[in-house]
Amino acid sequence: MKKLSLLIGIFVLFFMTSCRDIVNSVLDVLPPFDVPFSTTLDVPFAAVSTTAYTKSPDIPMNIDLDTKIKENNPNFSINNLKSVKLNTLSMEYVSSTLGNKLDVIKNAKIYIKAPNQAERLIATAYDNTNPNMIVFNLEDAEILEYFRTNQNFLVIEIMGSRVTADQLKIKMNAGFKIKVQL
Repeated sequence: MKKLSLLIGIFVLFFMTSCRDIVNSVLDVLPPFDVPFSTTLDVPFAAVSTTAYTKSPDIPMNIDLDTKIKENNPNFSINNLKSVKLNTLSMEYVSSTLGNKLDVIKNAKIYIKAPNQAERLIATAYDNTNPNMIVFNLEDAEILEYFRTNQNFLVIEIMGSRVTADQLKIKMNAGFKIKVQL
């Protein structure tokens, strides 16, 4: 009798887990959606070498995914978050103090960071020659843990194409693909 109860319990558990997976994958109760992030910032740029990277101060994003999820469906919250991935990232030239444009940046790396998480590389751009826009190559990285808090930051590492100093104003545009499940 005990073995039969145990067998039925295991079967019910397996069936319930399978039903949730079916609902999540087939019915897509809340389809994946994009959360945009855009900011215009002044970046002090000093390239004293064309072979070393210079790191920017932290750029706060402070994206509150709990609010974004509830805007899409009030029945879900940050507790239902299953995946966060970067799906777009670019920098646009706005202005500069001394007339330099984005082609002064040869290579760039973008990292994400959050409290109690190590910095993680999420995007790169190499051999840039475009003066007006840099479109980044994205790492296929799961960054869900960086969004369990609304204290999240981007960090830029830049390698100059020539020795120069300037104050660049850039607009950074990013998009994050969010997946929420039961």
